[in-house]
Amino acid sequence: MSSTWDDGGFLDFKELEDQIAQFVDKSELEEMLSIQLEEVEMLQSMFSNPGEFEIYDRSVIIDINDFVKGKCNVLPPRFDFTINLVLDEKKLEVCVNLPLDYPADEPDIFVRNDSLTRTQQHALNSDLAKYISSLNKGEICIYPAIAWLQENAMSYFISPDKSSKLNTTSRITDVNKQFSRYWIYSHHIYSKIKRRCIMDLSQEYNVTGFCLPGKPGIICVEGWESDCNDWWQRVRCMNWKKIMCKKKEEKLITGEATMESFRKFTGFQEISFDCGKNKMRESHMDMGEFYKYLSDHECSYVFRDYFGVDGKVGTIVQ
Repeated sequence: MSSTWDDGGFLDFKELEDQIAQFVDKSELEEMLSIQLEEVEMLQSMFSNPGEFEIYDRSVIIDINDFVKGKCNVLPPRFDFTINLVLDEKKLEVCVNLPLDYPADEPDIFVRNDSLTRTQQHALNSDLAKYISSLNKGEICIYPAIAWLQENAMSYFISPDKSSKLNTTSRITDVNKQFSRYWIYSHHIYSKIKRRCIMDLSQEYNVTGFCLPGKPGIICVEGWESDCNDWWQRVRCMNWKKIMCKKKEEKLITGEATMESFRKFTGFQEISFDCGKNKMRESHMDMGEFYKYLSDHECSYVFRDYFGVDGKVGTIVQ
């Protein structure tokens, strides 16, 4: 038997975040954030030439310091920075996003270069992720990851011979037999630049789905697993207060089935369900309309994954 939403109540996402934060031991979090500050300081000294080390928002350092010193109890934003490596005249952008509980949790690292094909870039990032996973848990790993890139990255630029191409094509075909659908949750999505980038990346990677801006922000992308994964790596390396993949659906395409038969969305679009005429940033979202939208696309089941309750038409979240 499924539960229904009480019309008399609203889902308070700030309260929900506060409840989640209670499960994190504050002293342990302070210790991990202190380690992050020390590692970032070390990396800045190692990559001190102009343009080598770029922090997207330097106020994050102040916020984390205040939290560690007990001056503020509000969870700080995550560290986002880029290390620009030049190897044999080829520039690698190493985008790093540190979870608040890093190094207990693995960092998000995505490497890109305009000269790499999508296949080469996917292979490079997959192998780097495997290397990071092989390291000892709980230890800092950004510089070891950089050292691995300095030693191995150039091999991904080498054009394979004919036989290698055949083997690569076979491996890619195997990977592309898997269809995936990613359900993304963000604390908020307001930035027009991010929204434009999300739309552009959906075209670049040929994924379908939607982006629902606001607070919270919700995104769905679906397509080949390799395309969805590369899209997700690019998006989560942007500067977010909080973003996560809440749910991932996977289906193996076999026999005469085609990927298009698994898609629930046509194209990728930005949607909006504001309540009333208020177009201000903090306007309320009509979650009943959002639930109807999901139902129309045969995926209303994901509503509970996002909000912990069953949805129904006529519900508003503030």
